[in-house]
Parts: sequence; C-alpha cells; structure tokens
Amino acid sequence: MEQPTRRENIGAWTCAALSTLGAADAGILWWAHRRNLSLPCTGDGHGCDLVAASRWAHLSVGPVQGFPLALLGLLAYLAMLTLCLAILGTDTARARQNLRLALLVVAIPGVCYSWFLQYVAHFKIGAFCVWCFSSACVITLLCGVAAWSLGGHQGRASAGTSKQGAGTSKQGAGTSEQGAAPIPEKESAR
Repeated sequence: MEQPTRRENIGAWTCAALSTLGAADAGILWWAHRRNLSLPCTGDGHGCDLVAASRWAHLSVGPVQGFPLALLGLLAYLAMLTLCLAILGTDTARARQNLRLALLVVAIPGVCYSWFLQYVAHFKIGAFCVWCFSSACVITLLCGVAAWSLGGHQGRASAGTSKQGAGTSKQGAGTSEQGAAPIPEKESAR
C-alpha cells in the first residue's frame, strides 16, 4: 500500500469540493428549469431566463432530444465527485493515477463545452447567466487542479527514474576513471 502524496490529497479534496459546488450549481439550474422558476440573476435580471428558454439549453443529438444541459452538468459533476472520492479511498498509486486520468477525461470536455456555451450565451442569445458562468469557472478550476495533481505524480515517477539513471552514470563514471586515460588539463578546463 503506497500512501498518497500531499499534492495528491490536496488535489483530490479540492476537486471533491469543486465537484460538490458545481453539482449544487447545476442542480439548482436543473431544479429551476423543471419547475419553471426564475432564478436571481445579474444585469437586467432576465439573462438566466433567456438562456434557460433558448434552444441551446437542451441537448439534441441523434436519438437524444431535449435533454436538459443543466441535468447533464449535474450528472458530470456527480461523476467527478465519485471519481474524487474513489481517488481518496484507493490505496495504490497506479489506481489513483488512472482515476485522476478518468477525472480529466470528464473535466476537459466539460471545460470546452462550458466555455462554448458562454460564447453562445453572449454572442448568439445576447444574455449573461451568472449561474452558467459560475459553472464554467468551477469546472475550469476543477480541471486545472486535477491536472496539477496528476502532474505531481508524474513528476515523482520521473524523478525516481532520474535518480536511478544518475546512480548508473556515477558507477559508469567510476568505471571509466579507472580504465580510461587521464584527460588533459586544457580540455577539462572547458
């Protein structure tokens, strides 16, 4: 059993907190959409309603017609929260690395799609929804923290390889000093 590094723990707990925050945001949006409720919004107060009433508020691809994007966001955040909790409960470094990669597989498309929807809200619909913007910011932070956390693990693995390589070259250097002719002083000064 290999204990997680401090960086892995901080990353997993931070991602879990961000996933919970994102799930709350998306859950409120979905609940309000299902109940036809107006949410408090910034600006003129109608930006969130305009976005929620637009054709862009539903996913329609192939056989899937009219699937609420807020529900998709809620499901994605709950999946990411589950992955974070699995990372915290796993005792092998390999499993934690695979779970962090799975977290990124969910988060990266979420970041791209969230910011695409921000573009749509601003330029196509002409509205600003603070709830949608908050979700885009949360998933961006979550993705960044997950990548940072994964980077710490890969850095540790490559550092271990470097130490082994350094040990090997040191032994090799010792061997070459014993069997090689001395280096002239002019060349060693360079």
